[in-house]
Amino acid sequence: MNEMSHYVLDILGNSVRAGARVVRLTITESPGENIYRMVFEDDGKGMSPELLEEVFSPWMTTRRERRIGMGLPLLKQGAQQCGGDLVVDSTPGVGTTVTVAFEYAHLDRPVAGDIAGSVVMTAASAPDIVFLYTHTTDKGTYRFSTVEVEEALDGVSLTNPSIMRAVQEMIRENLDEIGAGLDERTVLHNDMI
Repeated sequence: MNEMSHYVLDILGNSVRAGARVVRLTITESPGENIYRMVFEDDGKGMSPELLEEVFSPWMTTRRERRIGMGLPLLKQGAQQCGGDLVVDSTPGVGTTVTVAFEYAHLDRPVAGDIAGSVVMTAASAPDIVFLYTHTTDKGTYRFSTVEVEEALDGVSLTNPSIMRAVQEMIRENLDEIGAGLDERTVLHNDMI
C-alpha cells in the first residue's frame, strides 16, 4: 500500500468488523513539527492479550475469507522505516486504539491519497456506526461527523451514490482549506518541472 488512504480504509474496516458503534479517526499533519500521525479509536469488541501479541504477524487474521492479514504489519514496518512507529492498545469489551506516526518530511512516507473517499466509503458501508474524523494541520482543523451529515440530509441515506460524491467533495474542499494532504515533495517536484 503506497497511500495513507489505503491504510485508513483497512483499519476503519477492522473497526466495523469488530462491531464498533463509534469510530474516531484523528489525523495530525504538521510539517512544522515534522509529524504525520493517525489515531484510530473504536468501541468494538477489543482484542485479548493473546491476540494483541500476534497482531503484527502477517500470518494472523480474524477474517475467514482470507488467511493472511498484511495491513498492520506493513503499516508498522513503513512507519518504523520513516522514523515513527505503530502502537496498538486494546481491551476486550472496551475497544481498540491504533496510533501510527511518521516523520512528515521522510522521503519514504506514503502520500495521503484519497482520505475523504476512504472515510465516506466506510461510513456508507456501515450506516449504523457513528464516524468522527478530525484532521489538523499547521493551518487549522477540520471535523467531520456522520451524525451531522445525517441531520443535514434529513433522511436521505449516505449510501446514495450522488450523496456519497457530494460528501466526499465537501470533505476534500475542507481539507484543501487547511492544506491537508499537500505533499511538499510533490510541490517541489512540480516546481522543478
